[in-house]
Amino acid sequence: MPHQVYKGASLKLQGYVDADFAGDIDSRKSTTGFVFTLGGIAISWTSNLQKIVTLSTTKAEYVVATETRKEMIWLHGFLDELGKKQEMDILHSDSQSVIFLAKNSVFHSKSKHIQTKYHFIRYLVEDKLVILEKICGSKNPADMLTKGVTIEKLKLCAASIGLLT
Repeated sequence: MPHQVYKGASLKLQGYVDADFAGDIDSRKSTTGFVFTLGGIAISWTSNLQKIVTLSTTKAEYVVATETRKEMIWLHGFLDELGKKQEMDILHSDSQSVIFLAKNSVFHSKSKHIQTKYHFIRYLVEDKLVILEKICGSKNPADMLTKGVTIEKLKLCAASIGLLT
């Protein structure tokens, strides 16, 4: 008899991203935070300093969107190997500017300094390999990974990714 670990309605992979801006007082680097859920339960997350100094909040969040999508590609492949093929990956960001930048491939005078490798997310959005969706900042569970939050906010974030009942 096969062993089943999960009997939920959907094993949908979703990612949530956030970044602060220049939050590290020594290096002025931004903190990246992302969390992935599968069927509403957290399966992967990180919180770390970005490798570069960014010039704006938009760039800090654009960098994390690209880095998170690379991790999502790996998770997608892993789930495929387990026979849990994903239809469309969804990445949630609380930055409307990042979503606009990723969906709009025209030249932007304020983004021309962004290194080419961070435009990977734009290519994936254009080719419909990922959907970037807006999430309200107060409901973004990745928020707890980028800055100090109140205990109420921490509980809300943890509950939204299945870490609290």
